[in-house]
Amino acid sequence: MDINAWKKRLEGLPLGELYIYQELGSTNQVADELVHQGAPNFSLISADSQTAGKGRYGRSWVTQPGKALAFSLILHPEADLIDTNQLERISGLGALVVAEVLTKNYSLNAEIKWPNDVLVNGKKVAGVLVDANWSGSELKAVILGIGLNVLEGSVPEIPLNFPASSLEELSGRIIPRLDLLMDILKSFLKWYPRITTQTFLTAWDGYLAYKNKHVMLLSGEDIVDQGQLSGISDNGSLIIQSDMGNEKRYRTGELHLRLVDRSRK
Repeated sequence: MDINAWKKRLEGLPLGELYIYQELGSTNQVADELVHQGAPNFSLISADSQTAGKGRYGRSWVTQPGKALAFSLILHPEADLIDTNQLERISGLGALVVAEVLTKNYSLNAEIKWPNDVLVNGKKVAGVLVDANWSGSELKAVILGIGLNVLEGSVPEIPLNFPASSLEELSGRIIPRLDLLMDILKSFLKWYPRITTQTFLTAWDGYLAYKNKHVMLLSGEDIVDQGQLSGISDNGSLIIQSDMGNEKRYRTGELHLRLVDRSRK
């Protein structure tokens, strides 16, 4: 990674400070530290490699040098835009901008597996992690972390709980990481002011994987519910028509989604 070249390209976007590193433990962790140091809104933290990248449920995700795209954005609270009621929408925002760019700019069949994964041809290529930075009961900032498997070899050789792949393997071509980052940030800057609108919810819902299909919702290994996935509610909750015949809504928490293969029944 040529850090100066990356900064030169990124300086053309209306972002805050640019923090580009060859190696970090976690971009989200560094972003959290920078919040306390007064980093401005839309500050970007990116690293060529991560040794302790963060995932859901406290999982770590190692990013090999030159293979993946790992970055975080610092978002400061704004009246009627970001507050404690919008955290689900921030996760949806991260997934939406990645899915939109992969679909429209790179002709890939991208979908959002609620709450925070992006799939291409049914395989995970990207994940989103939203962290809230608090000072007592006051929300100081929201950190939007995004990681993408870009080049072959970017998927860790460890047991995974869901099939994963890289954009290179799925598209058959090399996608330059800086071009991809620029495209995602431009999409983010377009959608961020709209996160409280119905237009945003409709776009998020439009990329939703497993829409109108039978799914199960799990917490760890425990099944919480099963039913038909109907879509996204006004607050970003998942709507499921339960097998018991009633509609239920679920916020993110520690839940994850799986498609049910009903052909075996």
